[in-house]
Amino acid sequence: MESENESEKATEEGSVVQERLSWQVAWRDDPKVAQALYAGETIEEMHQLSDAGLLDEFFVFLKDLGMLEAFEQVSLTGVKRTLIPTVQFVLLYFLKVLLGAESMNELPRVLFSDLALMELVGFNAHQCETGLTKRGDASRTTKKKQGPITAQCLADNICKLTQEEVEHLFNSMVHLLVRRGLFAGKVLVALDGSKVPTPQSYEGCGKLKQTRKVKGKGQKEPVTEEYYLYGWKVLVLIEVQTRLPLALKLVPIQDYEGKWLIPLLEQAQRNLGTAAQIETIVVDRGYLDGEDLWQVHQKGVIFVICGKATMAVTQDAQGLARNERASVRERVVRRGHGKTAQDQRLRTEVVGLEALTSYDQYGDAAYTQHAHRRDYVGQPINAVVVRKWENRVPKTEGTVYLTNGEVRDPFVIFDTYDWRSVIENGIFKEGKHPWHLLHFPQRTEAAVIVHCHLTLLVMGLTTAFRLWQKQQASAPTAQTEGLPTLSSALLGGEGIARWRKRLHEENRDKIIVFIGQDYGIFHLAEFAVLTQIPIRILPSSLGSPQAVLQRFGISP
Repeated sequence: MESENESEKATEEGSVVQERLSWQVAWRDDPKVAQALYAGETIEEMHQLSDAGLLDEFFVFLKDLGMLEAFEQVSLTGVKRTLIPTVQFVLLYFLKVLLGAESMNELPRVLFSDLALMELVGFNAHQCETGLTKRGDASRTTKKKQGPITAQCLADNICKLTQEEVEHLFNSMVHLLVRRGLFAGKVLVALDGSKVPTPQSYEGCGKLKQTRKVKGKGQKEPVTEEYYLYGWKVLVLIEVQTRLPLALKLVPIQDYEGKWLIPLLEQAQRNLGTAAQIETIVVDRGYLDGEDLWQVHQKGVIFVICGKATMAVTQDAQGLARNERASVRERVVRRGHGKTAQDQRLRTEVVGLEALTSYDQYGDAAYTQHAHRRDYVGQPINAVVVRKWENRVPKTEGTVYLTNGEVRDPFVIFDTYDWRSVIENGIFKEGKHPWHLLHFPQRTEAAVIVHCHLTLLVMGLTTAFRLWQKQQASAPTAQTEGLPTLSSALLGGEGIARWRKRLHEENRDKIIVFIGQDYGIFHLAEFAVLTQIPIRILPSSLGSPQAVLQRFGISP
C-alpha cells in the first residue's frame, strides 16, 4: 500500500501536472527566450527537439480548435482516484498513437524517456527520471526508471474509459472540426467497414465463419475448408474530399454492416449540424438492403451502390443496356519508354437507365411485404451499366450501379462511386500500417474499443492539422483571390509515414530551451549565436549572425 508521504507527494505532483495542462506554464515565445539567452539568463532545461517537433505547432492547433479542453473533460467513470489526472492518460496515449509506437513496451524508450516531449505535456525532468512514486524501487536492481509512469499503468487506466466516453470524445472532435469550418455546404461521404481480427483469447470478441482454398500434400486440386475469424469490425463514414471521419462504430466481426447504414448516416449529420448537409453517400455491396436504401432516399440523400449479379434489377439493367446508346469517354495515355513508347486510346462506355421497377425490396416494409403479388410494382430506381471500362469488356454483362440520383449523364454516377476507394486506401490501409490500428494496449474488448476510437481520432486531427498548415501556407496575397479548396489534394499524396519522416529531418538540428514559464525552439547554430559562442559559418538558410539577432528583436 502506498505510504502517506508518497500519497501526499503524488497529490502535489498531480496538481502541478494539472496546472501545466492549462497550457499557461509552458508556452512558446521564441523572441522572449532568445533575448533571455542573449542576456545570459539561466537555462532551466534544454533538450534535443526530436519528436517534440511534431507537437509544438500541433498543440497550438489543438488548443485553438478546443480539443485540449475536450480532452480535459474526459473522465474515468467509476474510478475513485488516479495518480495523475485522466487527461494526462489521454494525452500520453494520444502521443503514443501520433508517434507511431507499435507496442506499449516501446513507450519507455520512444516516449517516456523523451524529456522534451514529457516537458511539453506537463512533466518535468525529475518526474521523468524518478517517476511519480517510489513503488517498485525496492525490487529494482540495475534497470533505471524510464518516465513518470509505466506503460502498464497507462494501459490499465486508458482501458478503463467506457465506450460511451470514447464515442462522445470522437463526436466532439467532429463537432470542433465543423466549427472550425472544415465542412460547409453539400458534402459527399463514403461508408465502409474493415475487419479488426484478434486471437480467440480476446474476451468479448466476435466469431465469423470463413472459407478458403487449400491444397494439401499429394492433392492435385485445392479443396475448400472452413475456419473461424475472431475479432471486431470497424465501420467509418468519412467526407471524401478531406478524408476526415464523421462517424464511427465498432461492432463484432460477424455483424451485418448494413444495419448500421442509417444510424451512422444520422450520427454524421448530427455531427455536421447545420453547417453542412450530406448530399451523396457511396457504399459497397455490404450495405445492399432495399429498405435501408429507401430510408436514405426519404432523407433526401443520393446513394450510389454496386448491385449484385444475382439480383433481378441487375440482370434487367444489363439486358436493357445492350440496346441503349452508350455515353463514351476516351483518354490517351503514353505506354512504354523511349523509342518504343506509343499512345494508347482508352475507351469507357456506360449506359444510364431510369425508373427500373424490378428491385422488389426497394421501399418501406409496409410496401415491400406485398412483393409476392402478381400486380406488385417496385419503387422506381435508376441504374448505370458499365459496358466497357478503358477498353476492357467485362466477362459478365457489366457492372451495375444502383442509385436514386440523376443518370442523364451516367458518368456522374460512375465517377461518384470511384470515391469509395478513398476510404479503403486513405483510412484502413493507412490505419493498419503506419497508425498500427491492429495493435492494442491489452487483450480485452475495452482495449480494442478505446484503441480504435483514439486511433481514428488522432488520424482525423492529424489530417485536419496538415490541411490547416497547407491552407495557412497558401494564404491569399495581393496576387491571389482566395484560399484553395480545403481538400486532401493539398497534401500532395504525402502519407503519414513520409510526413513523420520529413518532420524528423526538419527538426534534427534543433533544440528546445525552457526558461521560466516559456520555451523556445532554435537551430543549434542560432543557439550558438544567442549564447554568444563564436561560430565561423552559419547555414545559408539562417543568414548572418546579425540577421539571427535581428530576427528575434535583439540589437547587438
